[in-house]
Amino acid sequence: MRRREGSPTAAPPGVNVNLVSANRTLTALRRNGRLRAQLLSGAGVLAGVGAGLASYAYFREPLRVSLDKLTIRLPNAQRHLPAAGLRILHLTDTHFRGLDWREKAKIDAVRRACAGLDYDLLVHTGDFLHDDGGLGNVLDLLDALPAPRLGAFAVFGNHDYTTYSANQLLNRSWTAFCALENGNRPRGKAAPWQEAARLVRFGRFLANVPFDLKRTGHNDVSRLQDVLVARNFQILHNRAVRLAHKPGEGDGVDLFIAGVDDFTEGLPDLGKALAEVPPAAPTLLLSHNPDILSEPAVSRADLVLSGHTHGGQIVLPWYGPAHTHTEHLARHEASGYLRRGRTQVFISRGVGEGIPLRFGASPQITLLTLLPE
Repeated sequence: MRRREGSPTAAPPGVNVNLVSANRTLTALRRNGRLRAQLLSGAGVLAGVGAGLASYAYFREPLRVSLDKLTIRLPNAQRHLPAAGLRILHLTDTHFRGLDWREKAKIDAVRRACAGLDYDLLVHTGDFLHDDGGLGNVLDLLDALPAPRLGAFAVFGNHDYTTYSANQLLNRSWTAFCALENGNRPRGKAAPWQEAARLVRFGRFLANVPFDLKRTGHNDVSRLQDVLVARNFQILHNRAVRLAHKPGEGDGVDLFIAGVDDFTEGLPDLGKALAEVPPAAPTLLLSHNPDILSEPAVSRADLVLSGHTHGGQIVLPWYGPAHTHTEHLARHEASGYLRRGRTQVFISRGVGEGIPLRFGASPQITLLTLLPE
């Protein structure tokens, strides 16, 4: 029987049918100029979309600082909070390093958002600095804010103490990952699929474990503290203060504000911070790193304010934050409001960045209104 033109034929014995098919496809592609142009055009579109997203993540979103508002009700706070609420302006993770064009744009955005703002307390939960070169811009940002009615409070973050380098991040992370896995890894040569599975596990490790950055130096934290105290900040490291303004009156305030030193570079002592706080007193706790939530004593706080995560900085569709930079938070808890038992928590995305990129996690400052429940 005669074969019709163009009908398939069986491949000779020993010939890889898939390889033959692939070669025919490539030959057809080389000969079909229109199809080749379409494919190249598609590749160009994808490259353009990638470049556009990268430009947005570098030039646009990191500079779009918003003033977000949130109302939180505190139980057992009757006669401790004004009926109209206690208004707290929460800043965190400014990460200034002296990059004027970016940082001045952020300062201007904050100035516009807060123009004429009437509020009671200013709170900063750390990482004022990325390195000492940013101190001038930190002061410019604080000077751009309207003064709080009742006071300003702060704790420090890891970058206020230490400078880091990410140059050896993958090597250091791989070493830590291998050390973690060695106890469970069978002896002998691994099959290729086992090595591939191991790389997948390493990817999960990178996404879910705080980065192991190399410490390269120290910031002048004493100087930072001195300039903040000169601007009427109280630094709450492992201590609490009672804020009492016309207590017992309808517009009075009577609560405790406690704070802990940084979780990784400081000397945090939550027990000491809460030692002088009466058990039933409404209590606000400041901690740069939300991993303080792993401490059992945190249940004594009515509200915890934190930063550190930057909201993940890069938030991917269907996955969420690419990295939370915490050990004890689920991916969906990288920013915003959450609860741990009776303790309410707010984690801000912050103003600045570690790496100068944001996507789906725009910078924020927050006006919190605390009301008695």
